Amino acid sequence: MKNILLKVTYDGTNFFGFQSQPDKRTVEGVLSQGIRDTVKEDTKIFYAGRTDRGVHALGQYANFKSDTTIDIGNLPKVINFHLPKDVSVIEAKFVEDDFHARFSAKKKKYRYIVHRSRYRNALLYNRVYEYPFDLNVDAMRKSMVHLLGEHDYNSFMGRNAIVKDTIRSIDSIEIIEKDDFLYFDFVGKSFLKNMIRIIVGTVLEIGEGKYSELHMKEVLDMRNRKAAGPTAPSCGLYLLDVKY
Repeated sequence: MKNILLKVTYDGTNFFGFQSQPDKRTVEGVLSQGIRDTVKEDTKIFYAGRTDRGVHALGQYANFKSDTTIDIGNLPKVINFHLPKDVSVIEAKFVEDDFHARFSAKKKKYRYIVHRSRYRNALLYNRVYEYPFDLNVDAMRKSMVHLLGEHDYNSFMGRNAIVKDTIRSIDSIEIIEKDDFLYFDFVGKSFLKNMIRIIVGTVLEIGEGKYSELHMKEVLDMRNRKAAGPTAPSCGLYLLDVKY
């Protein structure tokens, strides 16, 4: 069988996250059905990472094995015919037999988008976090430095997460200012449940002046979720890309 890798985009608004759940509309469930309807055989898909309910993706990846005779260049179009409008395949290619979308991943890049306009924009509904407050972006950048590298990120993990440990490593964090938008770009191999959204919720409080830039290090060292700020809404988070 050929091992096929797909690059997938989706609007997470009307999904209960990526991973399949009984009686719930999920990206994995919809994508799996679309692939089965395309190749006319049962397949198991392997994906780069789970995204939570309401989170979007511009660069999710999934691989599956099939003997389909559909031309690889035409495969995205055929699969998309069997998918709803809020999910689409934008690339397909053959990969090595031992390739696995999750275990072969080296880095993941996420972006969180904050819109700082005084008035909400209807065209950005469920696409960004509307946050119409003055922010000290310089203090926010300085606070984020404390999160770089390998740490115990227990303070930034959502409830009911099942993990072996809470040690993770963040390679880079960049805050980009453009017009009324703030883009928070995170790069790392893996992230805990809600980790990026809790970090964003915490750094926004620092930006408002509720805490000093050293607050981020204090929260990190406490290893206690109650020490961190609120969980920012899922609508502002995007899985941008995965590096293999």
